[in-house]
Amino acid sequence: MTSYQIRLEGDTLKVDFAKNADGEPISANGDRIVRDVAARLQEMVAAGELQGGNLLKIDGRISVLASYTLIHEIAHLYRAIAVSDTRLGAYVVAISTAPEYPVGSRIDFQTGEVKQVTAICDSSPSFLIYWEDDVLIAKINNGVKTDGDRIVRDAEAQLEKLISSGQLAGGKQLLINGRATVLASFAIANKVAHIYSSVAVFDPRLGDKGLDRYVVVINHGKDYQIGDTIDIAREPQPTVKVVLCGPPNTGKTVLRDGLKAAILNLNNAPADFYAISGCPDGDGAWYSETFANYPELARQLKEEYKAKFTREFALGKARDVKVIKNSLLLFDVGGRLPSDENKFIMSEATHAVILAKTEADVIAWEQLCEKHLPQTLPVIAILYSDWDGKNDEITCESPVLIGKVHHLERGQDVSGRPMVKALANLVVNLAVTASAISD
Repeated sequence: MTSYQIRLEGDTLKVDFAKNADGEPISANGDRIVRDVAARLQEMVAAGELQGGNLLKIDGRISVLASYTLIHEIAHLYRAIAVSDTRLGAYVVAISTAPEYPVGSRIDFQTGEVKQVTAICDSSPSFLIYWEDDVLIAKINNGVKTDGDRIVRDAEAQLEKLISSGQLAGGKQLLINGRATVLASFAIANKVAHIYSSVAVFDPRLGDKGLDRYVVVINHGKDYQIGDTIDIAREPQPTVKVVLCGPPNTGKTVLRDGLKAAILNLNNAPADFYAISGCPDGDGAWYSETFANYPELARQLKEEYKAKFTREFALGKARDVKVIKNSLLLFDVGGRLPSDENKFIMSEATHAVILAKTEADVIAWEQLCEKHLPQTLPVIAILYSDWDGKNDEITCESPVLIGKVHHLERGQDVSGRPMVKALANLVVNLAVTASAISD
């Protein structure tokens, strides 16, 4: 059974992570996913389903790893390829040789209108690409807030500079690391696919203590196959893994997204900070921004992406949390208590943040953290969700951050709220301190 689904509907390639007959997501690592992506696309090309043309639109959930493999398999068939960005309500042109579809232009979901949005004047690029030893670092510039279309343009401009200066000259193997976007990954893949024999991308969900694991996503030579892994030794580093937990309907998704943004706004935030969802509720990193501009589309996609909270799902998420070796990881869990599934996932955390409405709920989740996990999970913050409140309130800063966070409403950016900023500083300081102690 394939781990990734791809089908053509008109001029749109529909893509998504596969589910089994019961509607449960099929658990698969990045190496298997890219193999399945390559196999399916090669099958479609051989069968004449993908015949090429002027424009191909891609719609659905795509991982960064899959982006590289997908674009390499089909880029030569189309003059332009655009990828859906639900935050913008449009497809963003990621690669193009067609003047009518400039790179970075938007194709409106509803009208099909092509629009080139003028970039905001800013001396700093929104996407950074540079060498760090023998690894190409490709990552979002946390100091610049912008949309996906500008990120694509900035990524392409950065690549052109490296190529024209001879710093990206091609060769046998290219390793890529960094916190990238899917759109930027399409642009990068298109530039490097034919100047390197193989391209491998870091997968934080793989690897082991003292090892970074890269997955081969593009290959032309005989040394590797798509989906092979390459291990690079590194010095083991401490990891801080913070779980956001608490009852349902308290605003955990809104808080998670706001906390993520607040962390990224901090100058001392770890460069490898990583955030994932431990819930099968369909809320991805895209959800809040999409909801703010296109609430009906966000609701529709959430229903499509929602899965069951099964033991298999929980074990898969627990495995992800366990193997991720980034210095700072943030993830949330579902609101069911008691729940064996939540226990599996939370058992791999190092610290907990509780978001609740009542003291009774806080006590119940504190007991889970203290008594019902393989080892005691320290609670570093207790936040009371105050829907009708007008302001945040911090009542205690140490040893546990305690207070209220107000009106966690979908579609709102809460990263500037005092409690969210205080929590971001607390979490980042934990990671910085852990790293300093290890040094």
